[in-house]
Amino acid sequence: MDYRSVSAKMPVNEVTLFKSFCEKKGVTPASLIRDLILREMKVPIPHTVAGNNKIIYDKKTDQFMWSVELDSGEEVNVLQNVSPAFFEELQDMVSRGLDERASFIGKVGNGSVSVPSDILRGKR
Repeated sequence: MDYRSVSAKMPVNEVTLFKSFCEKKGVTPASLIRDLILREMKVPIPHTVAGNNKIIYDKKTDQFMWSVELDSGEEVNVLQNVSPAFFEELQDMVSRGLDERASFIGKVGNGSVSVPSDILRGKR
């Protein structure tokens, strides 16, 4: 089998942190890099996926679980054991982000949606 090297330039401080991390894990930098590359290559990169968010409240622990149920039937956990305070802040941040986006795209009506700018070519 023929072998080749793969390299990446990194700042000296990051290389030092990486070597220290490898020592703590008890692995060589080369073996960890190889494992990371091979693991990453096994993950399919879908162009788009479709599904629905699911948020489940656990009354016993007063916490939430957030997952996404893909249309393929697969369920992917996003977060577990999430406090109500986290979701309250997340809700506020999402609202602010959506408000900022609406302002940026000029959305005024509640039912309006963004329109691809190609449609407007020559009309603006």
